[in-house]
Amino acid sequence: MTTFIEAFTKYGPDVERIAAALGIPAPEADRLVSREMDRRYHARIRGERRRA
Repeated sequence: MTTFIEAFTKYGPDVERIAAALGIPAPEADRLVSREMDRRYHARIRGERRRA
């Protein structure tokens, strides 16, 4: 079984392909993609602030 992180790594933010790979509805995949992109953005911002 494919995990969300595996699908996101393989397909990037392609909601339809992630939904198909995970067997979930597209709106649920969209929510997961948005959450992961937000998490990565905030991690990057925190990292930049530490270096400044």
